[in-house]
Amino acid sequence: MTRTHNPRIYIVIGTFHPLIGGAETQALAQSKVLREKGYETTIITFRHKKQWPIYDEIDGIPIIRVAGSVLDEREKYAKVVRQLLYMLALLILGWSLWRLRHKYDILQVYQLSALTLPAALACRFAKKPILISVHSTGMGKAKEPRMRASLPAGPLDPSLPCLQVSDLDWVNGDLDGLVRLGQPTVRFTYRLLHSIHARIIILSSRMKDYLAENDFILPNMQLIPNGVDITRYSPQEESTNTAQKAHTVVCVSRMHYVKGIDILLQAWYLVQQELPQARLILVGGGPMYAQFVELAKALGIEESVEFTGLQHDIPAYLHRAALSVLPSRFEGMPNAVLEAMACGLPCVATRVSGSEDIIQHAVNGLLTEVEDYHGIAQALLILLRNPAMTRAYGKAARLTIEQHYSFEHITNAYLALYRELLAHQQQETAASSIKEEMYRLPL
Repeated sequence: MTRTHNPRIYIVIGTFHPLIGGAETQALAQSKVLREKGYETTIITFRHKKQWPIYDEIDGIPIIRVAGSVLDEREKYAKVVRQLLYMLALLILGWSLWRLRHKYDILQVYQLSALTLPAALACRFAKKPILISVHSTGMGKAKEPRMRASLPAGPLDPSLPCLQVSDLDWVNGDLDGLVRLGQPTVRFTYRLLHSIHARIIILSSRMKDYLAENDFILPNMQLIPNGVDITRYSPQEESTNTAQKAHTVVCVSRMHYVKGIDILLQAWYLVQQELPQARLILVGGGPMYAQFVELAKALGIEESVEFTGLQHDIPAYLHRAALSVLPSRFEGMPNAVLEAMACGLPCVATRVSGSEDIIQHAVNGLLTEVEDYHGIAQALLILLRNPAMTRAYGKAARLTIEQHYSFEHITNAYLALYRELLAHQQQETAASSIKEEMYRLPL
């Protein structure tokens, strides 16, 4: 029978609200747009804290949380126990997806990580199509070890406590979680995805190189970047404080090593030598927030830097600035750049995954090399000293977002892919039925 209703979508993601990051923001936004278009969408995620409800609803989107009994307070155990508990949580997730198989038509997994394995197994046995999006390239091959590091000292004494970083433990690209389970698991997952014709979505052009470096190239990969709400994130009408705004730079970012905020503060020290009237707004919280505040004090720039902490009304802060900056050491497809450009701000960003696709150098923003605080400072000074150039880049930035990165544009790409996946599944089902009928024919 031909399907007449819109497909029901289950989105699988490892963390979700109240834990908020780029992937979580995109998952919720995509779900809301799909619901508005008449597609039943549900998010299934881990229940990291027992106090979080199993069944929830956020902005009209149903949420299902699983494995709370094994994940709650997992961090208090030794590393090997934490790993075992996480593997058990993956099994519970796979069983949950199998048990709920009659409630979805397509499974979409946010991250090509360890989550992929139980989701793919559930789809294999349930004969459901699956698509997996790659969200991060990390800093290189997924097998690179964790490390300790010192932040660049610039004019400071390298032994200062605010320059010391330990326990640099992050997910080094999507495949990192699979690699931690061992190469046999990686190869098994690859073969499984190949056999069920899983569709891989990459968010940036660099992600294809990342998958190639890790020998994880699958056929029929498709590039669909993140999108942004161009109604919520839009240029502000002319404000009365234009003089102050012209000298203000904003950075929306988590306060973490991988985001390169230490590099930005070193760059801002150089900017202050040339333009002491310039102001920097840092919007976001995170594990290194206090350390970055101390670094700003050590550099003597604390009076020109506003640390806002975690905020929810991001457009209000973007509207206070003339330009934006994102000094990340690595990215996937940064929402911060999309949101700033949608508000008509040119962005100074490092040449990392996503940013180098969105930003056309010297057209709608400026690109610098990773960890080059001299280069970042120079790029910021160019725009701060040239208001006409800044406005021209800002208009080009908004046009780029409207033409290529609006939620409407991105959602339409996903809808076309959903239809293609279902058509392929229906063809396979029909072919399988014909074979069964042939076997039943009398000899």
